[in-house]
Amino acid sequence: MRPLLARTLVAATAVALLSGSVAVTAYAATSPVAGATASVAPSRVSHLAANRDYPSGWACRGARAGSVNLVCVIGRSVDGRPIVAERQGNPGARRVLVVSGQKHGEEWPGPRSVDVIRHLPTPRTASYVIWTVRTMNPDGGAIGRRRNSHGVDLNGNFPAKFKRMADTGPRPLSEPESRAMATFLTWVQPDLVISLHGFSTAVDTTGGGRRAELARQFSALSRITPAHNVPCNGPCHGNMTDWYTATSTVGGVAFTVEMPRSSLVVRTCGVPGHRRGTPIQCVAWAASSMAARLPR
Repeated sequence: MRPLLARTLVAATAVALLSGSVAVTAYAATSPVAGATASVAPSRVSHLAANRDYPSGWACRGARAGSVNLVCVIGRSVDGRPIVAERQGNPGARRVLVVSGQKHGEEWPGPRSVDVIRHLPTPRTASYVIWTVRTMNPDGGAIGRRRNSHGVDLNGNFPAKFKRMADTGPRPLSEPESRAMATFLTWVQPDLVISLHGFSTAVDTTGGGRRAELARQFSALSRITPAHNVPCNGPCHGNMTDWYTATSTVGGVAFTVEMPRSSLVVRTCGVPGHRRGTPIQCVAWAASSMAARLPR
C-alpha cells in the first residue's frame, strides 16, 4: 500500500481540484456504481478494487464492451460534451497505466489507438489495469479544431510552468476539460501516462531518468522513432505530462508520443506477437505491453 502521507496528499489535491469543476450528469440510463461519490479519496488500490468512492460529480457504471469493465464520465467540455474514462484489466492491480488519446482536436490517430486498446483482451485477473480517455477535447475533436470552445490550447492550461499567453487560458486549470483530466489523474495516480499527439513521429524523452527509460521502451515496441527530447512548438509551458510527472505522489511519470500522419499505413512493429500493423495498432499494442512491464 502507498504511504499514509501520499494518500493524504492525493485526497487533498483531488478535493481541491474538484472544487473548481462543473457537475456531471449521468452517462447512461443505467444505475451508477454504488457509492459513486465521496468527499475524501481512499488509497489508490482500495478505491480501484472496490468500484466505489469516486470523486463527487463523476458518473460511473459497469460495462462489458470489449475488455472494458467500467465507464466513467469524469467531466464535461465547454459545450457540455462528456469526457469519458474507461477501465480494463484488474481493478485492484498495482500496475496502473493511463492512455490519453487526444488534447488537440485535429490530431486524429490517438483516439483510434484508444479504440484498439479497448478491444484488446485484458482479463480482470491481469497484473495491471489500463484507463483510457479517448479525448479530453470532445468539442475540438468533433470539428477537427485544435483548441477547445474557449479558444484555449488545453496542453498549455496545466499548472506546470504555466504562463499566460493568447491561447493558454487566463489561469492554470481555467478550462473544464483540463480540470477534469487533472482530477482524474490525481485520483487514479497511474504509474505511467502515455499522451498521444500528432504529427511529428517521435517519443519524447525530455526530463531523463525513469521517464526517458520508459519512453525509450515504448519507442522500441511501437517503432515510433526517434526517442529523443522533443522541442515544444513554442515555449514549454503548462503541459500535462510535465505537470503529472512533477506532482504524482506515487512516483508516476508521463511522456508524449507524436504519431505520424501516415498512421493508416501498415509497417513493422516491435511487440512480440504483433509484428505487422499500422502505427495506430502498433501504439495500442505497445501501450498494452507497457502496462504489463511496469514495476509493481
